[in-house]
Amino acid sequence: MVAEAPRYRYRVDASDVLVWVNDAWIAFARENGAAGLVPPFVLQRSLWDFVAGEELRTLYREIHSRVRLSGIPAVLPFRCDSASLQRHMRLTITREDAGQLAYECILVRTVAQRHLDILDTEPRRSIAFLTMCSCCKRALLEPRGWMDLEEVCLRLKIFEAQEVPQLRHTVCHECAKVLAGASDHGSGS
Repeated sequence: MVAEAPRYRYRVDASDVLVWVNDAWIAFARENGAAGLVPPFVLQRSLWDFVAGEELRTLYREIHSRVRLSGIPAVLPFRCDSASLQRHMRLTITREDAGQLAYECILVRTVAQRHLDILDTEPRRSIAFLTMCSCCKRALLEPRGWMDLEEVCLRLKIFEAQEVPQLRHTVCHECAKVLAGASDHGSGS
């Protein structure tokens, strides 16, 4: 029998303040080097304190509004990669009583990848910035556009560098369309 994938769950109140996280969520934070993300630190804080990039915060606020008004859940694909593993995930945001929203993240699949120091928390950072999509983990390399992060690291010779660029989080145009349409249809793409 195949074990059921863990369900990383958390809940926000009507003001988008974190009010609950489950044990799987806490374990996932620990496994990813964020052991400090324990209930006493995260609960009663705004969800937006933990979402990187103003564009992503804006899109999620819009999704919150739509889910609260319509009652139709939003289902969104996203990636939550570590330095050596691509994690393809699915997020469902559901309306609950009193304006609360329940989040449930499920790991859909994992893919091993070459170790990307740029996604590691320990390497020294240069003063340079690299723009990365918070949802699909592609990076912007002008003038080519949005590309797979590993390919960008190869082209910029980041694998050979003593320091890696800082990451600036945003949302690429393709992911912005998915996020904008997710709660309109209740399913994402």
